[in-house]
Amino acid sequence: SPLVSDNCGPVTVLSNAPVQFNVGTNVVTWTVSDGSGNSVSCQQRVIVNDTQPPTLTCPTNMIIAAGPGQCSRSNVTFTVAAADNCSGVSVVSIPASGSTFPIGVTTVTNTATDASGNTSVCTFTVTVVDEQKPVIHCPTDITVKAAEGFCSSNVVFNVTATDNCGGTVSITFTDAATPANCTGRAGIARTWTATHACNNSSS
Repeated sequence: SPLVSDNCGPVTVLSNAPVQFNVGTNVVTWTVSDGSGNSVSCQQRVIVNDTQPPTLTCPTNMIIAAGPGQCSRSNVTFTVAAADNCSGVSVVSIPASGSTFPIGVTTVTNTATDASGNTSVCTFTVTVVDEQKPVIHCPTDITVKAAEGFCSSNVVFNVTATDNCGGTVSITFTDAATPANCTGRAGIARTWTATHACNNSSS
C-alpha cells in the first residue's frame, strides 16, 4: 500500500487490486480520502512474469514395418502431450505426425512453447524395419536335348530379383538331382534364392 499522510488526521485508503494478479502488466489505482472529503489517487503497475516452462510428454520409441512395396512407412501418427500453468501452449514436432519415415532410425524432436516464450523439449525415435522379402523372377521349367555326342547341354536363362528398398540383391542357387523321368533320364532341380541387405530372402 502507498505511504499516506494528512494534515487533519486519519485517512481512508482504497484500491482496485484483485486477490490474484494475472500474468502481464496489471494497473492498480490507489485512492486516499480524508475526513473532509478530500481525495487523491495514484497508480501502481504490478508486473507478473511467467518463467515456468510447459510440461511435455513424448510417446515411447516406435518400431514399425515398412509399407507394402515401400522402403518407408507413410502417415506415421503419434501424440505428444503438453500442459502449462498458463493457457496457450503449442507443440511443434520435427518430423511432424503424419509424415513418411524412411527405413532405419529417425529421431523426432518435439518442442512445446507457451505464451511467454518458455520452452520444453523431448525426443523419441521411430524405427522403420524392412520385413519384406525380395521378389525373385524364375524362368519357366526347361527341357532340352543333350548336345550331340554329350550327356549334357548348355542352357541359357536369366534369373532376376527386385526389392522394395532397391540396392543389391544377391542371387544364389543349389542343385539337387531328380529321379529318372519317364524317358529313363535323370534331371536337375535348381533352387534359386534371392537375399537382400536385411537378410530377408525368397526362393
